[in-house]
Amino acid sequence: MKVTVKVPGTCGELVQGLLDETNFLISCPIDLYNAVTVKVDNSQSGIKMAQQADKTLLAIKKTLQYFGYQNLGLEVELESQLLVGKGMASSTADITAAIIATTLALGEKVELELVTRLALAIEPTDASFWPGIVAFDHLEGSKVTRLGQIEPTTLLIFDCGGEVDTVRFNQRDDLVELKRANSDQVARAYQLVKEGVRQNDWELIGQGATISSLANQDILVKPNLEQLIDLVEREEGMLGVNIAHSGTLVGVLIKDGFKVESLLNKIRERIPKLNYLTCRRIINGGYFESAQLKENI
Repeated sequence: MKVTVKVPGTCGELVQGLLDETNFLISCPIDLYNAVTVKVDNSQSGIKMAQQADKTLLAIKKTLQYFGYQNLGLEVELESQLLVGKGMASSTADITAAIIATTLALGEKVELELVTRLALAIEPTDASFWPGIVAFDHLEGSKVTRLGQIEPTTLLIFDCGGEVDTVRFNQRDDLVELKRANSDQVARAYQLVKEGVRQNDWELIGQGATISSLANQDILVKPNLEQLIDLVEREEGMLGVNIAHSGTLVGVLIKDGFKVESLLNKIRERIPKLNYLTCRRIINGGYFESAQLKENI
């Protein structure tokens, strides 16, 4: 049996921090994907991978172990549209797609709670594989809150430069205290985004994302962020700014119907040091399986 599963990446998060002393993030899935194909091959034993990917291999091994399979022959292929070390949740996409594809190839039922547990046993995990927009405990998986479905909107994605190791970032000694210090702003941001998703109101979502972005400046500085937010707040058509809280990406939410090129040029003129990457769409999260979507990646 051969199964392909793809999982969307992200442009960081809409909100991230502490809520009632629990770590959480609100996912920001975008229309870029990583895909994993798993094929059961009974003529061999062990896992044969077309590319070297230690985390993906570990995810497959953990899945096989959970379901009680030993010496099973698997062929694995990976395809990626996501940058590494930037805050696109590339590892989450690889790991969760591998777990889900392996589960389906074995003929087992996919349970997202199990996928979450297996993924978190490897590293901190985004919520991009859960359907819709989700508030998610990305460190322990103790809380998953489905906020709802949204209509997609446009996102301009920029890079501040460099890379961030997510695992090392989450091991910082000062991280908990810094998160506690901005917990009031994060709680406000959470409520705005939660209500924005409920109403399908991107202006509320943009406000919440901007508040969370500013609050995170005391944890991981994004150069020129305040200047960008000042521009966004004065420019019709721009809804807000979101960031990769433990990465290097910055996103500008754009209201549908506005000319993206004109808005992009204004940002480039006033903040030339921001490295523009791409224009994408914020979408609902969730994994996609099998051949009908394979040609899209």
